[in-house]
Amino acid sequence: MQRAALDACRGRTWLSCEPVFFSRDEDGHLLGGSKPNFRPHPDDVASAASAGLPDGSARDMLDVLCRLSREYGIDWEISHDDSDGPVGFIRAGECDGDVAGRIETLAELAEALGELTDEEFFGPE
Repeated sequence: MQRAALDACRGRTWLSCEPVFFSRDEDGHLLGGSKPNFRPHPDDVASAASAGLPDGSARDMLDVLCRLSREYGIDWEISHDDSDGPVGFIRAGECDGDVAGRIETLAELAEALGELTDEEFFGPE
């Protein structure tokens, strides 16, 4: 599964969002993670620009999870750090509308914040 996720994540710079990664909990359940990156480090931005690859966004992360769900028959329970439980699911490669909406919001926020100058983002010194 980890190899399939790595393969699915190749070909992108993943500046706006971390690529999907996996671990196992103490009971052996597969756990995955990712997070948005609203302000990539300037060195990472320069490196990505020189690579000439498209950015990996939260939308791409969701696409990877849906693909893995379809290909491996895995259902994903989606949550975040501030949720008390699942906010939705990916089943048979299809995500709940609520999950898709939340991910779209994160992707749009990352795009909007990425267009701000440092002064606009951080405020005047």
